[in-house]
Amino acid sequence: MRGVKTVKKRRIWGIAAVVVVVLALCGTAVYAFAQARQYKRDVQYGYKRSLNDLSDCIGNIETTLDKAVYANTATEQNGLAAKLMRESSMAKASLSALPVGDNSLDNVSRFITQVGDFSMALSRRISAGGKITDDQYKTIKSLESYSQKLSKDMTDVQPEFTATAFRDEMATTAKDFSDYPSLIYDGPFSDSVMQQKPELTKGKPAIPQGNARNIAADFLHVTQDKLTHEQDTAGNLPTYNFSANSGAIRISVTKAGGYISSLSNSRDIGEGALGYKDASKKAEAFLDTRGIKNMKESYYVITDGICLINFAYLQGDVTCYPDLVKVGVALDNGEIVRFESAGYIMNHKDRKLTAGISREKAQLSVSPKLTVLQSKKALIPTPGLGEALTYEFLCTGTGKDRVLVYINAQTGYEEDILILQQSDNGVLTK
Repeated sequence: MRGVKTVKKRRIWGIAAVVVVVLALCGTAVYAFAQARQYKRDVQYGYKRSLNDLSDCIGNIETTLDKAVYANTATEQNGLAAKLMRESSMAKASLSALPVGDNSLDNVSRFITQVGDFSMALSRRISAGGKITDDQYKTIKSLESYSQKLSKDMTDVQPEFTATAFRDEMATTAKDFSDYPSLIYDGPFSDSVMQQKPELTKGKPAIPQGNARNIAADFLHVTQDKLTHEQDTAGNLPTYNFSANSGAIRISVTKAGGYISSLSNSRDIGEGALGYKDASKKAEAFLDTRGIKNMKESYYVITDGICLINFAYLQGDVTCYPDLVKVGVALDNGEIVRFESAGYIMNHKDRKLTAGISREKAQLSVSPKLTVLQSKKALIPTPGLGEALTYEFLCTGTGKDRVLVYINAQTGYEEDILILQQSDNGVLTK
């Protein structure tokens, strides 16, 4: 009997040991499977980000090539060439990160490279005192045509990132570029970014948190006890931050000077009963009741039931675009659900705005390919975070293009070119 019991115990222990081993193996397999799935998600996220970056770069290339047709001075032409070189370099980096193992996108890669190379060659020619030839303008239009195709194809691609699936998704794009002509150019480019300090708060003393809470409450037309203090924001524009309605409403007050820099209400927006004109009146009334004066409406966009309207400061007859305030109006009931004044706080100051040349002389710098409809004075931001007093000319271009050209009111040089985009959902620029 004792021998039988011993055998039974050994069997039990043996079975237990097998069970433990099996469970351990299963646990290891489950862990490995989970790790593999996480790795796959991380890889696909990286691919999708690269594809989105590529799409953004191609869209920027298309816009800049569109503007280049209308650039009429060396300063603006060189600036656009630099933008093209930067965007093509970023596009190449994004394309190289995508899982394309064959040669299906070689022509697309060559196109992106040649946009950058062509831009470098133009920059060298312009810097040496040369002018863009008619043939080079034709090349710009050709590049723009291909960039439009590529931009549309990038928007349509929603791949699963396996090698086969991605190649299938990009087959149309590859065909579009099968007859892309060869161009050979070379040259360097550079770019720089500077940081900025807020102009409006310079020399203003810091206020206590309690004072900021009172300012926020007055702005919202609520009592102070309705606000909860949240974590403060540091950086170039330090703010006290508060919330209300269980976090749905958030508002920020600058520590220096006590200015409202932002307001957001994340409540659900119902079906729109109002239109743009109603929203414009609501936004203007809101600014007036909050003591924000001399603001001129410029552009607007409607998304997710909110009409977001841009206002720029008006000094005399000059529209100061750097001094920007944005107001978002909910189209279900007209409530103000967005307010952003960081642009105004960062840039607003007393300025001397005197033009050195006449409007008529400035208009001579506008491309003969454009027809001027109207004009006004405008202060615009420039690269390096500077400002320039300009004449803004609203023009019509080839096809249906509506173009804004900014001519420096001192030098007569082109400062910027914007293409207007108008639809039922707003008026924006690119």
